[in-house]
Amino acid sequence: MVACLTRPPRQDAMPDTARFGTHGRVLHVDLTSGAHHVEAVPEAVYRAFLAGYGLGAWLMWRHQPPGVDPLDPASRFAIVSGLLTGTKAPFSGRIQIVGKSPLTQTWADSNSGGSVAAHLRRAGYDALMVTGRAPEPSVLVVRGDEVLIEPAGDLWGQEIPEAFDTLKARYGGKRDVGVSAIGPAGERRARIASVMNDRYHAFGRQGFGAVYGSKHLKAVVVGGAGAVPIADPKRFAQLSKQIQADYRKSLGLIARFYVWLGKPKRWLGWLYRAFPKLGMKLRAPTAAMRQLWSRRGTTGAVALSIENGDAPVMNWKGTGAKDFPLSKRGYKLDGKEVDKLVVNKLSCGDCPMPCKGIVRVKSRGLNDVRRPDYETICGFGANLLNDDLGLVTACHDACNRLGIDAVSASATLGWVCEAVEQGLLTADDLDGVDLRWGDGEAALALTEKMGRREGCGAWLCDGVARAAAYIGRGTERFAVHVHGQEPAYHDPRFTSLMGVTYIADPTPGRHTAGSGSWNETFGVGFSLPKARDKAAVNVKWKGHAGKGEAQANHSNSHQVLNGLGLCMFTTLTGTLPWVDLVNALTGWGLTEAELLESGERIQNLRAAFNVREGLTPADFQPHPRLMGQGDGLLQAGPLKGVRVPLLEMRADYHRAMGWDGVSGRLSRARAEQLGVAGLLDGWLAEG
Repeated sequence: MVACLTRPPRQDAMPDTARFGTHGRVLHVDLTSGAHHVEAVPEAVYRAFLAGYGLGAWLMWRHQPPGVDPLDPASRFAIVSGLLTGTKAPFSGRIQIVGKSPLTQTWADSNSGGSVAAHLRRAGYDALMVTGRAPEPSVLVVRGDEVLIEPAGDLWGQEIPEAFDTLKARYGGKRDVGVSAIGPAGERRARIASVMNDRYHAFGRQGFGAVYGSKHLKAVVVGGAGAVPIADPKRFAQLSKQIQADYRKSLGLIARFYVWLGKPKRWLGWLYRAFPKLGMKLRAPTAAMRQLWSRRGTTGAVALSIENGDAPVMNWKGTGAKDFPLSKRGYKLDGKEVDKLVVNKLSCGDCPMPCKGIVRVKSRGLNDVRRPDYETICGFGANLLNDDLGLVTACHDACNRLGIDAVSASATLGWVCEAVEQGLLTADDLDGVDLRWGDGEAALALTEKMGRREGCGAWLCDGVARAAAYIGRGTERFAVHVHGQEPAYHDPRFTSLMGVTYIADPTPGRHTAGSGSWNETFGVGFSLPKARDKAAVNVKWKGHAGKGEAQANHSNSHQVLNGLGLCMFTTLTGTLPWVDLVNALTGWGLTEAELLESGERIQNLRAAFNVREGLTPADFQPHPRLMGQGDGLLQAGPLKGVRVPLLEMRADYHRAMGWDGVSGRLSRARAEQLGVAGLLDGWLAEG
């Protein structure tokens, strides 16, 4: 039982003395009045929920008024640091944000690269919570105890590169401050607008850019010179160095073979198609996975995923092997081709496995552009039958310049292509742009319109669900979304646990919310030994028995990563000493079981937010194409004839989580075991 969770914490008090790993201080800023204050958070809250999403969920549960529209001045968001953020621990160079989504009206969170959270910790805070609406476009500046709301009229309207150059000149470089800012899409409150962090990293999904814009907040700038108190600095440094050294080990012969095999070959399409047909897991040595990820990041999986069916094409109605085959078109978007554009490596802070890069595309006049990733290439590439990597990169650049989510934008364009194909939309509807399958130039033109909310972009920039509702004409039938958000480019017909994540997580349609799909396809679960066992690493790829429980275990363990402020890609690259590292930082003496229980609390508090907003599982319905129903039952390729019982699998997931299948509420019995019955009182399933 976590007793402190049943009573409110002390407001504006000094945090507990002699604590390590946290400051116990949350900075609250009201943009309307300009006032700010510090909330003291007891250490027991961190023990229960860690930090990151956990602390963020706790803050939103306490301070967000239920039922308030996300774009209302009274709504709140919080930038939160993970427990390990700001300590130089490997993989901890992340920034997290929580709030309520203007796209889905649900709980929202995002985990991005960027230094704002680390600077926030150095400034003496674990989180920054913002409410209100500034009377004019503004920049919120936090430097230790100094909190300023400064006019930003000259920045309003600027695209991301120009805005970051101006902010850098005004406030200092990355070593001095971390910066989180929006582009024109956020200013115009596009519901698929993103927030860019340190220029190249994004809070992409769920419309956080619109939240900033609704508050007249162009940017958040944070600087600090302090440090996070560490209980055992020597042990902490030893463990961090050990992880860094492990990732620098040279490869053996077998690992080098897997690295070679993991780089798609045009003539091996038959093999990649065979894996899902036979249910064969794509197992590889840990060292090989680390090198593949470091060299190519997510781009290394693009061509393979198009061929084997993981990446949907043609708005989820096509087949990659047939409509965009590796041997003829898919190879043009492979990581090998992307590598030719890379001029510099890019990583999040404190990362031993840098998976990003900066590219140059001379044919398009593009310089200093972040390398397009898997989602962008699949979205603006295979999804639209566009094999021009230069144009794909240009669309990616437009999203980042203007501050708009590439997944939602490209998915909306896939819907446009199908509507045009069926004669339900014309060029007259699209300001003269005649978007057809394979037309990358037209896709780029409409992306620019969405990012500026101009012309037809005014109704496209709020996502596919609202666009289809606006146009009507029967286009709603093929608007693929879950409760308003477009699913990412991983097909549940390929890996069914991804589909459970899309419809069961509190943030619908997201692939980074803690899916057990890697259990199915790679045979990996989590970077903690017991968690890997509990997450059912050996769950079969084919079939659906037991996967609800596997998904529950994995989603809970995934929230540990978010609570610690770590990168999710650690789950692909072996077991790591996170428990020892946390204990060296905090002195808490936690067991792995206790750490995993914290993850379960985080997942339950995220879900309880939606319950309090009046949402139930019935609100999160999968589109028929995600389940292989109707025209989603593919007639060719490795996923031919595949149907997925996602609703039944979700019911299994709910049972494993202790959630009522109708209301979505956590059972009181499990809440008491977790010590959150008092916190969630009034929102539990009784009996």
